[in-house]
Amino acid sequence: MIEVECQISIKKDGTCFLGPVKTELLNEIRKSGSLSSAAKNMKISYQHVWTMIDEMNRIAPEPLVIKQRGGTHGGGTAVSGYGERLLRDYQMIQAQIKKMVDQINVEINL
Repeated sequence: MIEVECQISIKKDGTCFLGPVKTELLNEIRKSGSLSSAAKNMKISYQHVWTMIDEMNRIAPEPLVIKQRGGTHGGGTAVSGYGERLLRDYQMIQAQIKKMVDQINVEINL
């Protein structure tokens, strides 16, 4: 069986700041509120997670992730309102593209 797959990347000035791995990271941050937990759940290094967040925040028109350093109540990380909106849009685009790709896969395998 022949199968078409499609991955979505959102770019600004030709540089990707949101794609499958970065959306997974944002979702992990939403769940845990912690960079170290997100890194552990994704089985990638904390440094790599930090680098991805820095890249997303630097390239995107607004920060996607808000970091709070430790203090008396400890630090934390949250997806910004802009990041939440972008995640919803990404999921909507992904659902629409999946419908098209599913139809293409039906047609090429007739």
